[in-house]
Amino acid sequence: MFLGRRREKFGLIILGNSGVGKSFLVNIILDRPLFRHQFSARSVTDRTESTNCTIGGQQCRIYNIPGLIEGNTERFDLNRREIQRAFNEEKYNSIIIIYVFGHQNGRIRHEDIMSFQAIHQAYAFSLDSLIVIVNGLPRKRSINYNEDTRKTLIDLLGMKLRHVCFIDQLDATNIKNYDIRQHLLDAISNAYPRKHIKTDDIHVKNDEVDRLKTDLGRLHIWMTKEQEKYTDTLAQMEQDCQAMESLSDLRRLFCRCKMDLHQLAIYQKQARQILYFIEYWEDEEIRHKNEPHYRGYRLVTRNKDKALEDLKVNQDSQDSATISLNRCRRNIEQICYELEQIYGRRLGSDYKAVR
Repeated sequence: MFLGRRREKFGLIILGNSGVGKSFLVNIILDRPLFRHQFSARSVTDRTESTNCTIGGQQCRIYNIPGLIEGNTERFDLNRREIQRAFNEEKYNSIIIIYVFGHQNGRIRHEDIMSFQAIHQAYAFSLDSLIVIVNGLPRKRSINYNEDTRKTLIDLLGMKLRHVCFIDQLDATNIKNYDIRQHLLDAISNAYPRKHIKTDDIHVKNDEVDRLKTDLGRLHIWMTKEQEKYTDTLAQMEQDCQAMESLSDLRRLFCRCKMDLHQLAIYQKQARQILYFIEYWEDEEIRHKNEPHYRGYRLVTRNKDKALEDLKVNQDSQDSATISLNRCRRNIEQICYELEQIYGRRLGSDYKAVR
């Protein structure tokens, strides 16, 4: 278990649209009815709720956050601010993300996909710190449902998910479901908390939910017609061209990562030097504290203040380099996923694309 190898406090942020059962799942994890939940036409949670708890022997702050997509712009803007506030409160701590999906007769809802992608675009979820839950499923369902839905989520999200949980429809009045609680705690223990730095704003237009449904239907019709038009040979050539473009992008991204890592190492070395001088000037300040009018004391104070300013500038530079690295990582993961989708298992050592 990953948590067993970590000692610092971490954040647990529960995301998902309204009505998917986030509050109920949080209460099961906490083993007490702390957050209000009920069957309702409107969102029950309209402000971020949080509490401290212990999971697997680790100190944790768990956040229950309103769903992103709502029926009006004012509610959407409020929910977006609440999501950003939770991430901002934990910006110095590592985080595990739980994203809860609802369903409509077993099918993943388009608005849940849109909401997930909007937040992922802003905070670049890491695969090993992300837990996806499909909640409220009928107990009697197809034996292949879980595996088929897992593959569907991977295709829709464009991510090779590592932690996916399927939760049955439960009695909303009973949070003492120890099997489900243990299932959730095991998933959390097997995830690895990561720091999440904001790299973009959360962008979703409310009218895009309906438009997305229409576009997906049109896209399906178009893809069916296109598949009938092309031969296998042309399809293979197209795949190889796409792969060559992706590989070119990968080379560029790796070069960028190398530059950012080199710059980050320089900033970190500078930070250590600045900290050394801060400690030195603080010692000098203490040594001359009984001589406030001594010229050397004023010089020491100015030097210490200047070093503190330099440290802040250095930290800002480190944050910028880290954001750039996160963007590169997210783009590299996406390109690798696309290459895997193009070639599947043919990307062995003996496979050669068109050059």
